[in-house]
Amino acid sequence: MLLFTRIFENFKKYTDERRAQNFTELPQGAKNELSKYLKQDEEIIFLVRNFRAIYKAPRWIDSNTFFNSWFILTSQRIIIAKNSSSFKRFREISLDSIGEIDHEKESSDYRLTIDSPGRVDTIEFLRESNIYCEGLEQKLTEALEKARQGKVPHQTFGSVVCNECGSRVAVQSKFCSECGVKL
Repeated sequence: MLLFTRIFENFKKYTDERRAQNFTELPQGAKNELSKYLKQDEEIIFLVRNFRAIYKAPRWIDSNTFFNSWFILTSQRIIIAKNSSSFKRFREISLDSIGEIDHEKESSDYRLTIDSPGRVDTIEFLRESNIYCEGLEQKLTEALEKARQGKVPHQTFGSVVCNECGSRVAVQSKFCSECGVKL
């Protein structure tokens, strides 16, 4: 009986700690590094910690799943970053490369599926983080419209589009920075 009580107390402590965690504010170290990473005219529109981000690349071997990461919507791109005290980027999706976005809302879950040339990203917001996704669909739609209308300045000068995955890569590059194919 004592063992069961300890297990229950530990589980309760864990769930209380999870509820107390902040889902909308990056740790200070990550916030400082992100501000250095953003371009001069780029601003953060939406920020929330997500449960799982699934990246389906053109080649199966390049696909990946990132758990407990940050979803960062800026005026120019979507960034999926590691949930840690420092900023570590997993994925980056330029808003002007997005073809279609699908929003799925269930009772306790919210799923966002992003189709880009040759890629599919699925970001899942479950339970605790789901409640912070209010307004995400509208903010994402507005950011995409601005990007498609050309209101968002982005670096296209001196870049080419990778034929394999659709990423923008600097002209002087010999290989794609996303998929590694020779240009």
